[in-house]
Amino acid sequence: MKRIVIALAVAAVLAGGVVTAWNVFDNSSVATAGGADHTVSRTEVEKLAKENYGIPFVQDGPQSVSCPSGLHAKMDDTVACTAVFKGEKKTMLISVTGVHGDRVSFDYGLSK
Repeated sequence: MKRIVIALAVAAVLAGGVVTAWNVFDNSSVATAGGADHTVSRTEVEKLAKENYGIPFVQDGPQSVSCPSGLHAKMDDTVACTAVFKGEKKTMLISVTGVHGDRVSFDYGLSK
């Protein structure tokens, strides 16, 4: 019986670690779409990408992000932006992952 309790306690701790790791590595944002074209503005996308993109312990966030447009509140809408990391320009793809009314969720990834 004691072994089962210890095994369950270890499993609970490991499961908590997985949830924590998932939250730490989450590169996503939520913003409000507006205007006649129902988009998240370019400036809002750039601001959130700069603030929220980063992989803790691996890569710091970008120094700057520049996008040609905002994001339409449509699933999978994607914009290719230029992000600067330690002076090096990289293409950052920002894609809509969810739309709930005016609330738009989107994720970030770097193109190779």
